[in-house]
Amino acid sequence: MTAKWEQRWHPLRQEWVVIAGHRQDRPWIGETLPREDAELPTYLESCYLCPHNDRISGAVNEDYDGVYVFDNDHPCVGPMAPLDILEAPGVYRNAPAQGLARVVCYGPEHNLRLSRLSVESIAMLLRTWQAQYRELSARSEVAHVLIFENNGDVVGVPNPHPHCQIYATNFVFKTTEVELSASVEHLAATGHGLFHRRRIRRNSRHPRRRQCR
Repeated sequence: MTAKWEQRWHPLRQEWVVIAGHRQDRPWIGETLPREDAELPTYLESCYLCPHNDRISGAVNEDYDGVYVFDNDHPCVGPMAPLDILEAPGVYRNAPAQGLARVVCYGPEHNLRLSRLSVESIAMLLRTWQAQYRELSARSEVAHVLIFENNGDVVGVPNPHPHCQIYATNFVFKTTEVELSASVEHLAATGHGLFHRRRIRRNSRHPRRRQCR
C-alpha cells in the first residue's frame, strides 16, 4: 500500500493538522500496555472510590447507591490556593490557581464503565453534570467549568472505578476559548452552528447523471 498523508483543517482549533496514518507501521521500541481483559469485582475494599471506603485524606465515602460527588482531596485548583505567590521573573507570568475541583463517581459498582451503564444511570449522571455546572458557574469567582474523564494507566489514572472530574476555575482554558471563537465565527459566516447537520452539496463541476430509462 502506498504511503499517504495530508493536511486537514481542524474547524474547532482553527489550524491545519497533519494526518499520517501510514506511520502506525513505523518501528516502535517504546512501552506497550497489555489489554485489560481481567474481570473486575463489583466492590473492592482497597478502592478509595467504592462506597463506605476510606480515602487517602481520611474522609470516608458515603454508602452511596447512585451518582456520588465530593470535593477532590488533592485538587489542582482550590479556594485555599496561596495568594502570596512570588512574582515570576522575566517573560513569565503567574497568578493564584483558585477554583474548585470535584470528583464524580458514576455509581457504586467498581467494574461498570460508562459504556456499560444502564440508560437510567447515564440519564442520572447527565442530570448531575447539569446540576454541578449550574451550581459552579453561578459562583462569582468561577469563569470556566470543565467536566472531563481520564481513563487508564496510560494517562495516569490507575483506579478503574468509573469516575470523572470537574474543574471550576478562575480562568478559561485556551482550548475552550479557541473553540468558542471558532463556533461564533462559523455561525456569523454561515447562519448555522458548527455542528449543525446539513446535507452535503454535490460539487457543481460533477453534476449528477440522469439514469437512463
